[in-house]
Amino acid sequence: MTSWSHGYPADSPYTFSFQAAPAPGNLALVCALMGVEWRPAPRMCMIDIGCGRGYTANTLAAANPDWTVLGLDYNPAHIAEAAELAERAQLENAIFIEADLAEMSDAEIDQLPELDVASLHGVWTWVSDSVRAGIVRLLSRRLKPGGIVYIGYNAQPGFGRDMGLQRLFRHLAGGHAGPSPSRAQACLGTIRELYKTNPRNLTTTPLLTRIVDETDPLNAAYLAHEFLTDHWRPVFFEDLLADLAPAKLDFVGSIGLHENTPAYLFSDEQRAIYDTMPEGVMREFFKDICLTRPFRRDVFVRGLRRCDAAAAMDRQIIAACRTAPEASPKFEVPVGSAELPEELWRPIAAALNEGPQSLGRLRSLTPGRNPTAAELVTVLAGTGLALPVLRDSGPTEATTSFNRIVAETYANEGRQGGQYALASPVAAGGLPCSWLEMAVAVRVGQGQSDATALITELLPGIAATELDAIAQKTAALIAANTAIWRRFGVI
Repeated sequence: MTSWSHGYPADSPYTFSFQAAPAPGNLALVCALMGVEWRPAPRMCMIDIGCGRGYTANTLAAANPDWTVLGLDYNPAHIAEAAELAERAQLENAIFIEADLAEMSDAEIDQLPELDVASLHGVWTWVSDSVRAGIVRLLSRRLKPGGIVYIGYNAQPGFGRDMGLQRLFRHLAGGHAGPSPSRAQACLGTIRELYKTNPRNLTTTPLLTRIVDETDPLNAAYLAHEFLTDHWRPVFFEDLLADLAPAKLDFVGSIGLHENTPAYLFSDEQRAIYDTMPEGVMREFFKDICLTRPFRRDVFVRGLRRCDAAAAMDRQIIAACRTAPEASPKFEVPVGSAELPEELWRPIAAALNEGPQSLGRLRSLTPGRNPTAAELVTVLAGTGLALPVLRDSGPTEATTSFNRIVAETYANEGRQGGQYALASPVAAGGLPCSWLEMAVAVRVGQGQSDATALITELLPGIAATELDAIAQKTAALIAANTAIWRRFGVI
């Protein structure tokens, strides 16, 4: 740890990954579903607090040239990298600031512009009380009335089951020297051997299962940043809400759309108990008791105003980000699966494959029984088949340049996996993809179409015995995605 990091690992960069949750279309969809008035404006100012290496903030800036996107982080290495990427892509609307929110004065906070949107992904439950207080002061002083806030955080009681695992990491890492990722990596052997002995209080959770799986190892930098902070503290929803009270924030709903619909969450017996509870904090706590939800992704607004949820949902426009299949897709939810009957799905799938559609139009395509907008969007968003879109646009100079630079700069990291996205002016955010899909899309946009030549260029060390198979897969990828890349204004 460094003296200025408030107990958070600062000796290695965080993973380079795109977070889709704070994209404005996703925020608008949650608000519409919950009957809360909020719509993205043509010009907005948003801030990514704890922006890390700046990938999400830069993607949003590239996709929205009329917005101002601020990235704040305490780590100067993160800010330097994020600012360099913005400069190379000529994103004049992306501004990155090295800031210690524990130390910022009110006068310094007031120098920031007024904010329409704020995002904190993976920040709140890893930082000290003084940093949390700084976050609340910033939101209190700079978030506009009607402004929206997204917070992704480790939640109790779901993540509480991993508290012993976190403490074990910290004890074991203390016995090793070197950078925090190497110390986290050095813990894994002991943890895996201990797991085999079935220790009574090392609970088998999804995270522990991933950690002990040697065939699919987690990134060492992720483990270090997740577990080696001095202030790893999952929180109850109601405690977070109380801490945010000085900023006058009201809870809207969760980014996971199905989490806002009790019919998808509870058994009949649980639902009977849920229905007796008052709306608000108690019902959210009941969800956290019943569901496997270690990480919550919640949306808040400063000044909640109600609207007609049905009308607001029908106005939302979505576009297929994969070819809609003939068979009705199924989305797994806690009580089984959410799906549309085949006779309802067929006309909806055909319309989605034509282009962007409003939820209202899609619902009107099924005579006799119209699915609710909530049913429809839960399946489409939950299965990753569709994204909300905000505008009609072809590729812009900013998105084209940015996607090319990311594909070139982060090739080594990208080949190892990660969360990538193509900046899309249509989605006003990112179109999720792998690094290889990004690199292929960039080259298709430049006029390249020969899969063999393309793969030889992207993977220069590829063995001749593997080239044909990968080239065939790449040709299939191009055939399946070219129309979608055009639909989202990527090429």
